Amino acid sequence: MSKPGQLADNEVYLGNYLLDRLAQLGVRCLYGVPGDFNLTFLDLVVEHPDIEWIGCCNELNAAYAADGYARVKQAQLNQDHEGSQADSKPGQAKSQGGKDKTQGGVRGLGALLTTQGVGELSAINGIAGAYAERVPVLHVVGVASTKLQKSRAVLHHTLGDGLTRVFEEAHSGITCARAFLQGAEDAAAEIDRILLAALTKARPAYLSLPTDLVFIPVDKKRLETPVVPDSVGFENHDVLPTGKKVQDEEKKRLAFVVKEIERLWDGAKDPIVLIDACSIRYGVSHLVRDLVHATKVKFYTTPMGRTAIDEDPANGFGGVYVGEISDAAVKEVVEKSDLVVMVGSLKSDFNTGEFSYPFPQETVIELHSDSTLVQYAHYPDVSFHVLLPALAKALKPKENVSQPPKDVGLSTTVPEGNKDEMVTQKAFWPMMGAKLFKENDIVVTETGTSNFGILGSALPNGATSVAAITWGAIGAATPMTLGALLAAQETSTPRRTILFTGDGSIQLTLQEVATMIRLGLKPILVILNNDGYTIEKLIHGETAPYNDIPSFDWQSMLSFFNAPGPRFKPLPTKSWLAETRGQLEEILANEEFQKADKIQVLEVRMAPLDAPENLVKQGKLSAELNAA
Repeated sequence: MSKPGQLADNEVYLGNYLLDRLAQLGVRCLYGVPGDFNLTFLDLVVEHPDIEWIGCCNELNAAYAADGYARVKQAQLNQDHEGSQADSKPGQAKSQGGKDKTQGGVRGLGALLTTQGVGELSAINGIAGAYAERVPVLHVVGVASTKLQKSRAVLHHTLGDGLTRVFEEAHSGITCARAFLQGAEDAAAEIDRILLAALTKARPAYLSLPTDLVFIPVDKKRLETPVVPDSVGFENHDVLPTGKKVQDEEKKRLAFVVKEIERLWDGAKDPIVLIDACSIRYGVSHLVRDLVHATKVKFYTTPMGRTAIDEDPANGFGGVYVGEISDAAVKEVVEKSDLVVMVGSLKSDFNTGEFSYPFPQETVIELHSDSTLVQYAHYPDVSFHVLLPALAKALKPKENVSQPPKDVGLSTTVPEGNKDEMVTQKAFWPMMGAKLFKENDIVVTETGTSNFGILGSALPNGATSVAAITWGAIGAATPMTLGALLAAQETSTPRRTILFTGDGSIQLTLQEVATMIRLGLKPILVILNNDGYTIEKLIHGETAPYNDIPSFDWQSMLSFFNAPGPRFKPLPTKSWLAETRGQLEEILANEEFQKADKIQVLEVRMAPLDAPENLVKQGKLSAELNAA
């Protein structure tokens, strides 16, 4: 389809309107797969000065990549909520001089583009995962023209019944907002509506873009009004994330809630703060940090809340709390607290040690994006965006709170072992904390031994933890690493990206390693080769054939994906193999490996049933829950 005639000065094509909005919200990468119903829009994407097209190997991987991109963007914005951009690179703004074009209210957003039917359904598992884990992702679907839709033509990529909205309906339970565009009149307003919903609700949104609407003219002036009002800043606590000003009646309710919490706080001898996922997703990590510093209490995190604040004992960090599967010393300190302030709780099974929190409700305060719970009283519309700063001013410091163990349950002391024997999980994870991780690393862990093993590893200041713990789709972490790598390039701080995945999990999505190579990205891909689905074996079927997998030659993976082509010259890569503990220690001490100046695979051979201690505990709890 060719572009129509010249636009008026006050007009912009709808397709460009969408791209400009994404750029204003800090999106620099659009992931996806081309299809004949999104090709005309793709012409605009590749011409856009601020957005890079990242073609993926399949739509599912594109959804995971958009998710990983959004998570790292969220973390970076929490660390530096001015959201500045560095000079242009792949995945960065291509505008002149790398000038930042973002508007106020940037929260960390991912985006992907698919074609109707076959493409969007391929991506739907990744969209569902983003919904479960509270990650804002815009799913743009190129669909047939409005004329073809109205004629109920039987088209390819459909169910052959002439109906076109069935796939939008399939997204109804896994997105917070949907727009099925049908004309120019309200198209721009609909785009703004669903973007605002995605950002304020921290959930995916769905947009269908018909081929004949890509080049319709819309009012350009609308772009001057931010999707999220500029008044919604990280330091403006009189305005909610929706842009709604806190009203006098709401201020009275807020003051009452602050007094109630202050009363409980003053009566508590040993309060703690427990930080969870939604403090990151809704951009309030820095407000939690301010509360912790003002009150001098210790803070703990759940698995999903890790790295919301630097995990430094000098910063007040006490450890990772996961109910029954926590480090014993951390568990003892947390569970003797007489007041637990939970910020952004997401109480899924693997995030809570199979729902094993023992806290009496009288000792619990929960702060959420849309409500607050104080003991048994529920206060809707009292958001932690306005409550956290008020509490930081109102609550008195606590000087004599219980101290966590010195190692905060994250030992960097590597247990003794024979260098000629296979490395164990018990030794591997302390090695990572002691000998691999550096400040500002992005650490992506896969469902399975990696998600549980990392719970015992110390993460340095500036690190970002990425893990899909609630959705738990195996294979998600590899394409999420692609998104994390590209998001990391949007900051001036050098950041290594390290993936930990099992040999079973990576088999689902390893194609996206090819995209990493094609884009010249330089992750460290750590593959724990333990010959099968260890996490499943620990839950049920220790020797069952359904937990077995094919054997892959992981040392050949990078060369397989690095083949020369008409537009691609092979890039430097490196593969490492650690069959023994001694070999792993030598690799970790190798300057070339640590430098991470090329894409690398580190394959670590492990015994099939060797697992982190907390995963063994979780496996038993999960088996009991499943049996019940």
